[in-house]
Amino acid sequence: MRRFTTALIIAMLTVFCSSAQSFDHVENAVYVYNFIRHTSWPEKKQSITVGVIGTTETSTELRRLFARKTNPNTIYQVRDMKPAEADQADVLLIAREAANSLKAINMATSGQSILIISEKENMSAAGACISFFIDEDDDFKTGYQLSLRNCAARHLQVAAPIRDNAALTR
Repeated sequence: MRRFTTALIIAMLTVFCSSAQSFDHVENAVYVYNFIRHTSWPEKKQSITVGVIGTTETSTELRRLFARKTNPNTIYQVRDMKPAEADQADVLLIAREAANSLKAINMATSGQSILIISEKENMSAAGACISFFIDEDDDFKTGYQLSLRNCAARHLQVAAPIRDNAALTR
């Protein structure tokens, strides 16, 4: 009986911890929208293309969010892309499972004004401007890391509301 109870507790903790550490894709979509709103590209954008590399529910939520946003000055579109098409986007959202393609995407689009956002944490070394993470110290809320160096290398300026709420990385 004791083994059963111990196994049950371990199973419940595993389920709780794994569910607590997953992203809220609606929240991530709102973050991406705000990252775009508070980022300045070298040239004014009338249309913003968000390219999604890999599979993530955040892309579905972005489509829903953009459908509700009416901005006469900017048109938003979300496109599923392959890494070879990355240069056709203004913003790249790299799904967690596609994070291994980030270094190659970064090299292929080096110097281009593309805001690269990763759903895998600590991806600034591979070229991400922003990386989502689950903050275990803050009730498992979504946080994000910002690499000002990677943004500057892509000629992007990120406004204070994004900088001030980020965990800054190199």
